[in-house]
Amino acid sequence: MSTDVVEAVVRVRGGVKFYRGAAKAARAYVEGDRSRADDYYLGEGCGVAARLTATPGGVEHAGSMDGDAYEKWVAGVDVDSGRKKGRVREDANALRFVEVTVNGPKTWSLAAALHPDISAALDEAQDKAAAEIVGWAAQHATTRVGPRGRQVQVPVEKIEAAVIRHYTSRAGDPHRHLHLQINARVWAAGAWRGLHSVGVRDMIEAINGIGHAAVATDPEFRAVLAVRGFTLDAETGEIEQLAPYVGAFSARTSQIHRNIDRYEAQWRREHPGEEPGPRLREAWDRRAWADARPDKVVPTDGADLVARWNAELRALGYHDPAAPAVLEATQVGWIDRDGATD
Repeated sequence: MSTDVVEAVVRVRGGVKFYRGAAKAARAYVEGDRSRADDYYLGEGCGVAARLTATPGGVEHAGSMDGDAYEKWVAGVDVDSGRKKGRVREDANALRFVEVTVNGPKTWSLAAALHPDISAALDEAQDKAAAEIVGWAAQHATTRVGPRGRQVQVPVEKIEAAVIRHYTSRAGDPHRHLHLQINARVWAAGAWRGLHSVGVRDMIEAINGIGHAAVATDPEFRAVLAVRGFTLDAETGEIEQLAPYVGAFSARTSQIHRNIDRYEAQWRREHPGEEPGPRLREAWDRRAWADARPDKVVPTDGADLVARWNAELRALGYHDPAAPAVLEATQVGWIDRDGATD
């Protein structure tokens, strides 16, 4: 990896989301947030989320979860046994999971849409990043043991996480990211207990750093980018050959998003107390594309949408690099160890 990449990724910042609420609502959000592009890339029958289990000694992939399994998982049910993980709170304020997002510069997503080999390499790098984060969390997360007023913090012995992959932003443009959800029920001292969520919040800087660095410095991902002639900006981490087109590309997709917001606002005024379903949202999406591009065909499936992204990008003047880029090996002396530590 290069020192340029290290310098760029350590500046990325992100947040953590604490989900409290109904498991059914979490499932509806996850399923409703998938776009046609997600269906195109993921394929049929792939499940809603991948499940990871982790101990301080390592991380294991525990298969995929369909909608029913994911809903049970959020509710605090052991997916393997079907039993609740100890005394699970049922009230509306019960913490269900802690979520962080693994993503990167927008130009990575544009490059992945252009080239299937970059797409595959980015997916694999993000999967590695998710495993790195979950493994680190298993080594550092804690729970509380003992009667109220005399509780002590103890290390967790096992945690579970769900990984949900999305390929677009809410505005409908390319945005590769993972939703990494750490379940609030953890195993420690012979029983299922509640995750110490404040401790996870204090870890967010480390979690973000691990996630971004694991992707940006992944050797396979960097090599595929170089073969396609792409180089990374030392300050931002953006792909230099695609960075000039991000603003105009995002402006066009923002126009579509504003159209959808307008449709939804009007619908909610006419249907107070109701929630729009996935078919209605899909209809808004198609209508928004037509309103924004009255002279072009509205994409009807994921493959068509990816082709549209690439056509939009080329219409803005983008051309593929003419030759591969050269990757330079990093010398140990080049690394700013104090900067990396900070």
